[in-house]
Amino acid sequence: MKKISFYFYLLLLCGGPVQAFDDTPSFSTRAGGAEHTLTLSHWGRDNRGIPSFDYLYQQRAGACRFQLAGHVIAITGERDGKAELEVYNPQNEDGSEAPPVTMFYDDRVSMTLPYKGKVHEVGLSGTLTTAQLAQVCTKRHDKKLSIDFHK
Repeated sequence: MKKISFYFYLLLLCGGPVQAFDDTPSFSTRAGGAEHTLTLSHWGRDNRGIPSFDYLYQQRAGACRFQLAGHVIAITGERDGKAELEVYNPQNEDGSEAPPVTMFYDDRVSMTLPYKGKVHEVGLSGTLTTAQLAQVCTKRHDKKLSIDFHK
């Protein structure tokens, strides 16, 4: 994992795009009786090279509409006084190694994106407030929001 973080830091210094996007990727899936969409936009980097982007998550079912919007920033650590992007090596359900991911967050959600290559899948999770739970379009009994989007 340290080796991946080191190489990613080198890519940041060299301006490598890693999982950056130039367009506005949009994802859609059906779950819990509702259509779920996620749109990503405004990819950028701050003066330290840390990536961030805007998101819009929506649920639709009949006349019901629910959405969360915000701006997420990559999870970073510090090494030798410099910010460094954290890269995670998740496991598949069978215990085998899955492709590395980076994580982004704001005060409402966290997202996982592929460490490199095109953004072809995004994991979205968070905890809904009581007011948000009352507005969702799916029949939920807990405050956990967790959905995976694939292209």
